Amino acid sequence: MKKQREFISLVKYTMLFLLIAVIMAGCGSISDGEYTASVTLSGGSGKAHIDSPCRITVNGGKATADITWSSSNYDYMIVNGKTYYPVNTEGNSEFIIPVVLEKDMQIQADTVAMSKPHLIDYVIRFSITKQNESLDDASDGKNEIEASNGSVGGNNISKDPELNGPDYISTDENSYAKNFAIHRYSDDFAVISVDDGRNYLIVPEDKDYSEDVGDDVIILKKPMDRIYLAASGVMCQFDAVSSVQDIYLSGIDKDDWYIESARKAMDEGTLIYGGKYSAPDYERMVADDINLAIENTMILHVPKAQEKIEQLGIPVFIDRSSYENDPLGRCEWVKVYGLIAGKEKEALDAFEEQKKLVEALNEFENTEKTVVIFSVNSNHQIVTRKKNDYFSKMVEIAGGKYLSPSSEDDEKANSQVTISTESFYAYAENADILIYNTSIEEVPQSLQSLMDTDPTFASFKAFNDGTVFYTDKSLYQYADKTGTIIDNLNKIITNQETDTEFFHKLN
Repeated sequence: MKKQREFISLVKYTMLFLLIAVIMAGCGSISDGEYTASVTLSGGSGKAHIDSPCRITVNGGKATADITWSSSNYDYMIVNGKTYYPVNTEGNSEFIIPVVLEKDMQIQADTVAMSKPHLIDYVIRFSITKQNESLDDASDGKNEIEASNGSVGGNNISKDPELNGPDYISTDENSYAKNFAIHRYSDDFAVISVDDGRNYLIVPEDKDYSEDVGDDVIILKKPMDRIYLAASGVMCQFDAVSSVQDIYLSGIDKDDWYIESARKAMDEGTLIYGGKYSAPDYERMVADDINLAIENTMILHVPKAQEKIEQLGIPVFIDRSSYENDPLGRCEWVKVYGLIAGKEKEALDAFEEQKKLVEALNEFENTEKTVVIFSVNSNHQIVTRKKNDYFSKMVEIAGGKYLSPSSEDDEKANSQVTISTESFYAYAENADILIYNTSIEEVPQSLQSLMDTDPTFASFKAFNDGTVFYTDKSLYQYADKTGTIIDNLNKIITNQETDTEFFHKLN
């Protein structure tokens, strides 16, 4: 009996221990979803910082942070012994890294701001407050990457929002774009429905709308002619409809613009720098009577900035054109900005012109010529685009076959990947055409300069055939010229031209 009691006692203590272990494990866990976290950074000279708050994504119990540095000079980070590279090509350096919440993390970041690269030690900490609600919970478990089905957070963009007063007439038919819809109402009212759940009610200049609207409806009163533009990819759409004069404040400096009308406006002082998306110049916004702020989804990482703009009485429009799967879908967003600018006919004409250039290639037989886009970073590594990137889709439309490194994470949001020269050579050695991406790195002066970065390039087929090209630096700011870009690609793939508006031969 004594042994039996001892055995029962042992079982009880064992079960109690296991129960406590389970409870303790659960106490420190966080459910899957997206969260906003504050960021603290120490180390280095003390001048650098990371935008705070930032977005945290938890999946399968593992957390990653989408962070943006205070400059564009960080070319890689080392976290837990693994190297990570920027996921963006414009603006300040952005990384997606694995993190541990509520603990100091030792990291390193390489900066090229000085005369030579420096790897700097930092300590970083991510903290989520108890009141922080999962962004996934707030949007019914959907996230903004799910753009292709036209519905995010339960929002069906094809359904016209009910308005008190104006009567619904019709919904415009899009040719390629899936992430917005324009609904028409009586008295020239319109609603732009976007796949993130937001609806923008366009109120004509000579009308008013005082009825109550839902939280998902943002009222935009015409004219919207004093704009703060933080979404640099939208400038080309205003340029396409000759409405750059409607933009008063720019979210990027003059030297970062490659659109001639934008540079000219900044030279003439009609367009001035108004602070980046995460730290806009609020006082100037008020002084200049800004009546619309156009942001990209980066503003979602700094909700306090958006809240402050809205508190000033300035509505915020969030552009999601970059989430379109079809290259012409991005281009079709010119219709959105044509409506905002009051230039709908010009917008339709601009889109139809680009559409015709692409559709003229529908009957073109694919050449099966293989194409690769790449650049060489400061560590002599290759930065290239994945097969899910929209550039690869343009290559296919233009009559080529895009080659990319095989990767298990091709469907992840970031579309570029960094690999070794050896890995690049393994799949791109016999590519018919190499295209150097100047949006990331400066183009080599010649084929010899390219070979000087790594002698391996001398063994590439394209190098020996003289079919190495480079992109014009303006390429990524001209989403409104998608048709022209694809047409240019077709011309170099078919050997019709060696120098085009967006692609140039490297000699």
